[in-house]
Amino acid sequence: MSTKHKSSESITIQRSEINLADYNPRKLSDVARKQLKANIKRLGIMGGIVWNEATGNLVSGHQRISILDEINGYPKNDYAITVEKVDLSDKEEKEQNIFLNSKSVQGEFDSDLMANIITDIDPILAGLDEYDLTMLSLETPSIDFTDIMKKAEMLSPPTAPQSKEEIKAKKEKYNSEVEDKWEGEPTVTLSFDSFQNKAEFMEALGKDLYDKIIKGEEVAEKLFG
Repeated sequence: MSTKHKSSESITIQRSEINLADYNPRKLSDVARKQLKANIKRLGIMGGIVWNEATGNLVSGHQRISILDEINGYPKNDYAITVEKVDLSDKEEKEQNIFLNSKSVQGEFDSDLMANIITDIDPILAGLDEYDLTMLSLETPSIDFTDIMKKAEMLSPPTAPQSKEEIKAKKEKYNSEVEDKWEGEPTVTLSFDSFQNKAEFMEALGKDLYDKIIKGEEVAEKLFG
């Protein structure tokens, strides 16, 4: 049956056939990297690694590949990995490198639908942080995220799916462990009447236009010296 769209081809190649694009502008914080690594250790890689056969460069999946390198001991140990093979020009490759990581094309969460499923999941394991939950007007768990990531990194893949009761018990345990560290949430949310106003504010701070979180101390430094 013919189709009217192009598709990538899923193939398995050796890690040594993949070049990490030296121009890749995507960065990941230490906390986010620990969270991603913990997720890969629990459930493995679930697609999304795009490789350009024309250049041998990785188009998308640099952070996941770097974590797999750590796990597999690369380059001392080569390993096989399934990728989505594409054939792009140099210009198309760079455009897609940015496009596939662009926040503006990834959509937004529907707060009503999120509210319906939030009690069925562990927000930490879903990659949500306090800022995400605050913006969705959902209850923010009183959890030390850095501490959670350190613990999650040491977890081995579960032998069976966790029940709701097990997840609830785990969250309660984490809450009790860090409860004495909290005297109130150290966060505040700023809103602007227009995107232009936000852009001017971010520019004045010397921050990336699409940053979601800014340290309060940095704002205070700018305002009060």
